[in-house]
Amino acid sequence: MAPLGHRKSTERVNSTKEGVFSSRRTPRFLTPAYWDEVIAGNRQRAPLDEWRAYMQCVYARLIRMWLPPCAAGRGLKTDLFEEAITPYHLLTAIGPGSVGLDFAPATVAAARERLDREEGRRGHLFVVADLRAIPLRAGTVARILAGSSLDHFETKVDIAKSLAELARVLSNDGVLVVTFDNPHNPVIWLRNRLPFSWLTRVGLVPYYVGQTYGRAEARAQLESLGFAVTNVTAVAHAVRAPSIWLVALAERLNAAPLRAFVARALNAFETLERWPTRYRTGYYLAFRAEKRRAKAPLP
Repeated sequence: MAPLGHRKSTERVNSTKEGVFSSRRTPRFLTPAYWDEVIAGNRQRAPLDEWRAYMQCVYARLIRMWLPPCAAGRGLKTDLFEEAITPYHLLTAIGPGSVGLDFAPATVAAARERLDREEGRRGHLFVVADLRAIPLRAGTVARILAGSSLDHFETKVDIAKSLAELARVLSNDGVLVVTFDNPHNPVIWLRNRLPFSWLTRVGLVPYYVGQTYGRAEARAQLESLGFAVTNVTAVAHAVRAPSIWLVALAERLNAAPLRAFVARALNAFETLERWPTRYRTGYYLAFRAEKRRAKAPLP
């Protein structure tokens, strides 16, 4: 895979190196070990198939509408959480030979194992790396799906660094589809103001969530990196906690009619995207951004 510019000829590249992180002690929730524990825990819990299928549909629709066809070049997906824990994943949807990247080694290994088992690798490349230091050459991917990968950082500086890296590895005229936790949704607004320890203790947040961008801030940051923002919307309108609890209950009861009803209800929530209140009900902000060619200097 030399065209991607790997420093080694192996599939596993770890970019957690001196200089990526600040000099102060790294919080535990920003370490690969923490996220490996999260994945291990999720693999032991209820599969939540209806919820995972719903989220797959939400992102698959964005891929169909916003990302260029697979023939346009190699794709990149910026985390492998779904690929590691559920058959309802998205790496294969962005094309054969796409790159799947994640910070946590065990997550990458689990994703590779699942995709090999389900359908063969299809030429996918699995990379262990930090989004703030992606080990790919500039301009080597044509399309990127960053599905709520950037809102697990402690500071917005780290979000900006990650976006800058995505801009660097994306080719000219390439497309980035990125989602952020939506701070305009009152539930997210309140969640982000409560202590993380409280939220995990009562089971409302299964893993660390950090800083995020609002609509204006995200647009400004993307445009400052040379992107043209062509589309903005809000997605995933199902009320998260009650929906997940209901899915888990239906699975425990093994009640097929209830599971089918829940699946239909979850997808019906996406009609709220057409309402003027979509930025109050959607759990994620979604942006489509095209990387513009740098203007030639005037003679």
